[in-house]
Amino acid sequence: MNRTIISKLAKLHFITPRGIYNLLRSIYKDGISLMALIRFASIYYPDKCALVSLGKRFTYKEMYDYSSQLAKLLYSDYALKAGMSVSLLCRNHFMVALLLPALSRLGVKVKMINTDVASCMVDDLVKDYNISLLIYDSELRDKLIPCDLPCKYKESEDLYNEIVARGNDFDLKIPHIKRGGEISVFTGGTSGKSKEVPRKMSINQLLLPFYALLEKLRIDEYDSVLLSLPMYHGFGLSVLVMSFLIGKKVCLMSHFEADQALNMVADEKIEVLPVVPAILARLWQNEEAPSLMKTVKCIICGGDRLDKKWVDTTNKHLGKVLFNLFGTSEAGFFMIASSDDLLRNEEVTIGRPIHGVKCKLENTDSQGVGSLWVRSGWAMMNMRNKWQATGDKVYRNADGYYFYRGRSDNMVVCGGENVYPENVEKIINTHHEVITSMVYPGPDPLFGTVLNAKVELTTDSVLTPEDLKTWLRPRLSRAEMPHDITINTINILGTGKIRRQ
Repeated sequence: MNRTIISKLAKLHFITPRGIYNLLRSIYKDGISLMALIRFASIYYPDKCALVSLGKRFTYKEMYDYSSQLAKLLYSDYALKAGMSVSLLCRNHFMVALLLPALSRLGVKVKMINTDVASCMVDDLVKDYNISLLIYDSELRDKLIPCDLPCKYKESEDLYNEIVARGNDFDLKIPHIKRGGEISVFTGGTSGKSKEVPRKMSINQLLLPFYALLEKLRIDEYDSVLLSLPMYHGFGLSVLVMSFLIGKKVCLMSHFEADQALNMVADEKIEVLPVVPAILARLWQNEEAPSLMKTVKCIICGGDRLDKKWVDTTNKHLGKVLFNLFGTSEAGFFMIASSDDLLRNEEVTIGRPIHGVKCKLENTDSQGVGSLWVRSGWAMMNMRNKWQATGDKVYRNADGYYFYRGRSDNMVVCGGENVYPENVEKIINTHHEVITSMVYPGPDPLFGTVLNAKVELTTDSVLTPEDLKTWLRPRLSRAEMPHDITINTINILGTGKIRRQ
């Protein structure tokens, strides 16, 4: 560990004698849990703003107090105990940020449900995981909550009103725990059978990614974060935990809307902006974006393929502030590309493995593209330090940089050739009038299967499908060429990713 990192850790109170004492005391009081993390932060940043959401502001001390009250309420009135399972069906708002530490302190298993799932999937999740309590947002009740749920359920807004009404009249002790309950996110729930990705709070698990973020992104130097990525997604949840760990102000958005996000960036003087590429593309469509984003010092992009045009646009207006993170829900993030890395390579790189992570390619083809495998110390439970396939096809150059080619399960055979829709999207998106695109397979009587494309253009574009096809022909192989191109707005999920159905 170099001197710079040691200095940063000391400044953050993690390796000073008093800091170690307060950290151990927090763990003794609240176990290895998110609540202990908030307790530790409240000691050093008691009056600093921790949370901004829906017109409300909470200091770190207020956040710890409210979370403690919530834990007591859920223990006394809802009989929640260690080992039970609780589902959260909520968008980003302050109650989720207060509930996560409270539930962790009780030792329950938290299941974060994607708000884009269908109502029948909510019913299946509740039954499959023996859920004791479902906490949901009122706006989602009619859309997602089945009428005959086999468990208790409560609106998040009502829980907040209950703890406000109770005040500080709780005179009870919650049973001591050694470790907080696990937190699970689910993958694939919007288009098929969802898969649970559980994690337990662990200091050892936080060390490697935290070290990488300090070293590469210098996250300790920034003060405020705008989180529009949902907490039910691994990327959004990781950002929230890391931000609270080092005492940052977190501004939450329940729905991403580009103009609203830019105004919040300007009003709250946001310095760190975690995004997925589709969100970054939409932010840059606003002509006032460069002036509204002038306080931004770090853009953390992840969760999907990043196009070169948005790297160049960001560098032009804000300088070297863009970083590309790559990972999976199961393995966590395990690669980082710095701003210099992104500019050094003609193609956008997903980076190189962070310290302590091993990556390898299996079954490489004649172009050197292979299946990516990773061994990570902060992967999901039961997969830590074990090799696991990511399902991604990537290429590694002589300098050790990795480049994304597509998902293994998205490969399409067109006219006897293997093609990857993501690679075609990358080419389409280089056109200066294209915001983003979605390429997908479709049946064809002659070739069996061909590619089609849906393309979203800038507001002032007059580009036609035939114009775009003419532009694409010298840039794509015959098998990759979309047979049908539709010009339309492309819907994105709550995670910011394109809805691929």
